[in-house]
Amino acid sequence: MTATEQLVDTIGPARLRLCRDLEAEIPTLWAVQDAARVADSEIDRNSLAGFATYYRHLERCDPTRDLVVAEVDGTVVGYARVEWNDSNDGERWYEGMGNVHPDWRRRGIGTQLLAWTEARRAEIAAEHEAAGEATDRVRAVTTFVLDGDRGGAILLERRGYTAFRWFASMRRPDLDDLPEVELPEGFDIRPIARDRVAMRQVFDADVEAFRDHFGWTEGSDEKFEEFLEDPDVDTSLWIVAFAGDEVAGGVLNGIHVNADGEAAGWLDSVFTRRPWRKKGLARALIARSLVVLRERGMTAASLGVDLANANQALALYESCGFRAISGATAYRKPLPARVAHRLEEAPR
Repeated sequence: MTATEQLVDTIGPARLRLCRDLEAEIPTLWAVQDAARVADSEIDRNSLAGFATYYRHLERCDPTRDLVVAEVDGTVVGYARVEWNDSNDGERWYEGMGNVHPDWRRRGIGTQLLAWTEARRAEIAAEHEAAGEATDRVRAVTTFVLDGDRGGAILLERRGYTAFRWFASMRRPDLDDLPEVELPEGFDIRPIARDRVAMRQVFDADVEAFRDHFGWTEGSDEKFEEFLEDPDVDTSLWIVAFAGDEVAGGVLNGIHVNADGEAAGWLDSVFTRRPWRKKGLARALIARSLVVLRERGMTAASLGVDLANANQALALYESCGFRAISGATAYRKPLPARVAHRLEEAPR
């Protein structure tokens, strides 16, 4: 019996079971994570449709083996999932994430879920080692926690994780008196049709622009299919600049509707490709994006940022009127030689 099999169905604060039918489970999992985001004061809340699209296109994650659900008397109270990725700085990350419904926190369920993710990630790492994969990479177990979830952060720190990267969700509280920013010479803005060819050109440019950013992964065909199917993707909101036939940069704007029926304008991706940086292009595209969102009835705009972005993204966004409202922290620890925590051994 493997370590993860020992943890599934073991009696504890909750009963853990593997995902049975992803499509059937998605609405309940989404409800748990949305309640957690509200409790943790995170302004970035995805829709059920957006959440479902993401889970239908998971890579390096088999939901029948890599997603566990926590139940109490038949009620889903949390879940956890693992996957792995190769970072652009030569490391292999065995990533874990989990959510516990706020009504069921402080009962040891988060500890159960974390123990399961560590055991499962150790199994995956052992499989890679046996296959001779990633032998030249630094390997680590990683996870994120919302900054409003202090209990989650304390749990990770007690288990030996160290914070190593910080992120923020930022908001411009109004769209009044928007500045006019001239488009730099040599660029023109063109509409993007909602077809595979046009969207793939923008998708590939966006992926390429983030190649030197933290956490970058290759833009696979699977990720492009997710992009096409994402209900929050609306090409009529995009502001994309071309230099000749090349996409030089863009802001992929979206209007997100959360579980409370509230619509919010988001600058989902702000990018400038390397040859056209430091020319004022991003600022001009952001200014036009705010106008577009206002014209669609939005009264505020939000975006996400890596606080250690090497291209001074935080300073740019602050100069455009955005302020950090909520955030998340990335944690890591070296991959142990053996991680097989039994439930009864895990601290409560």
